[in-house]
Amino acid sequence: MDDYPDMRDHFGIFVIAVLAILFLFCGIALPGAIAQESNENAGNFSSSNLSSTLSPPITTPKTPTLPEIFNMTESSVVQVTSTNPNSSALVLGNGQQIPQDDIALGSGFVYDQDGHIITNYHVITDPNSVEVRFVDGDSYPAKVIGKDPYSDIAVLQITDDGFQKQIPPLKASNSSSLQVGEQVIAIGNPFGLSGTLTSGVVSQMGRVLPNDITGYSISNVIQTDAAINPGNSGGPLLNTQGELVGMNTAIFSNTGLYSGVGFAIPSNMVQKVVSSLLKNGSYEHPYMGISGITLSPEVSNASGLNDTKGILVVDITADSPADKAGLRGGDVLTTVDGQDIRLGGDVIVAIDNQSMRAMEDLLSYLEGRKVVGDSIELLVIRDGKPQHIDLVLAARPSQEAEDNLLQDQGLTEEQRPALGINGVNMTPELAERMNLTQSQKGFLVEDIISGGPADLAGIRGGYKVATINGSEFKLGGDIITGIDEVDVDTIEDIQLYLDTKSVGDNVQIQVIRDNQEIMVPLKLGKLQNEQTLREQVPLEQLPELPLSPERPYGGELFDEMYSQCVQDAGKELCDQLFGK
Repeated sequence: MDDYPDMRDHFGIFVIAVLAILFLFCGIALPGAIAQESNENAGNFSSSNLSSTLSPPITTPKTPTLPEIFNMTESSVVQVTSTNPNSSALVLGNGQQIPQDDIALGSGFVYDQDGHIITNYHVITDPNSVEVRFVDGDSYPAKVIGKDPYSDIAVLQITDDGFQKQIPPLKASNSSSLQVGEQVIAIGNPFGLSGTLTSGVVSQMGRVLPNDITGYSISNVIQTDAAINPGNSGGPLLNTQGELVGMNTAIFSNTGLYSGVGFAIPSNMVQKVVSSLLKNGSYEHPYMGISGITLSPEVSNASGLNDTKGILVVDITADSPADKAGLRGGDVLTTVDGQDIRLGGDVIVAIDNQSMRAMEDLLSYLEGRKVVGDSIELLVIRDGKPQHIDLVLAARPSQEAEDNLLQDQGLTEEQRPALGINGVNMTPELAERMNLTQSQKGFLVEDIISGGPADLAGIRGGYKVATINGSEFKLGGDIITGIDEVDVDTIEDIQLYLDTKSVGDNVQIQVIRDNQEIMVPLKLGKLQNEQTLREQVPLEQLPELPLSPERPYGGELFDEMYSQCVQDAGKELCDQLFGK
């Protein structure tokens, strides 16, 4: 039926042969069916010819094994022992008893060839002496030459004139390139057991840790499930190339022992801070001078902001960059979910066109991208309208300077007095609704905190809910117009006057009640539950994270160590050591 059977057969063979040649010269393997037919019909290409046309295999750098990483880095990791003769205690070092007045064990790592060691600040806080012990057992005295409590970083200098070790410093990697799920390795001295390696993965990036030493938070922290225990503090967190990506700092645990959640300061922050510590002995953190909280749905609704995301400015530090730039703190004391919060302040929603949805965003942006002296542009919501504010960052004041400022202002938590009320400043609209002259000034009391000073003194809160300009108010409460003959026009007048008083002082509150002016005696009490946060995440919103190298008790490891201790030193001594 086919007129050209032979021609088509020859043509098919010809096409297959041509394709075979093309594939061979391009270094591409043929599909099985075509290759088989080519071998049967063409048959003129040997296996040696085929291999010679293929490109050589691409080799990738070998990822070192965990033993290889340990061998590469163990000599660069040290045990740091700091003593402070304030009490009598015993600790274990490599399972052996070490009698000391007061001792803290941590880890550290070699930074350079000049005898500089990096560790956590909380490991060497105000030490009487510091000792650095290498993995070969050699120990050398050291001194603190730079420290930054805010980032929990310190630099030590070995002071022994005979120190001649040539130990390679750890190579640092860019921690910002870390991704969740990457494998990491922790090396340190948990419980004084030197040269201990554990591994895990990066569980999350950008965590914020509360710092009990300073009251400020540490931002951009790495979370890992690599086992980190007391004694690991200050040791390196490494990537799979044996490079430094973080410094192990804290754990989340109800017992003080490893529970699968550890934290490390990122290497980028370590390098930035250490560079300044070596040069100046300190590091300046950029600072705005605000106290604030992340807007929760409840706070947002109470502020009339609906679903706005951002940071509510509660208070402004006097003479701070925020104060000079004109940022506003809160002026309406309101109870939200059982906590007293000053509403009415600016809400920061963006910095330099970067969205700020939470206090963590602000902390991370300032610490990671800004330095002292930089200018930033804030986008805030004020009175329901967006407004741009320029601000120049200053250096965060020292802890001592800030404490002195708070004491000068009478704002320490123990001394700061309060009335125990919530309410709003009087407005012409409120006055009109209450049948008062529109010029009436003062502070309208809406709610009374149960058991607080105002409650005990008989101050009255509102009981009639009224909607004015779309917002709900409780009317019918007392209007405070004065304290001890000092006129009160707004909540700021109350706060300024109370800052001159102390808890327990007696004052006379002048109020308007039922259109009559009366005096109410009141004894000032403590400020209750108010969130005044100095550019930090509220501690009550985060788990307790033990930063100090205290010895926790419990778990199988400690049970074994306790039993061994009893055999070697006796039960009475070991009970004291292990807190039993």
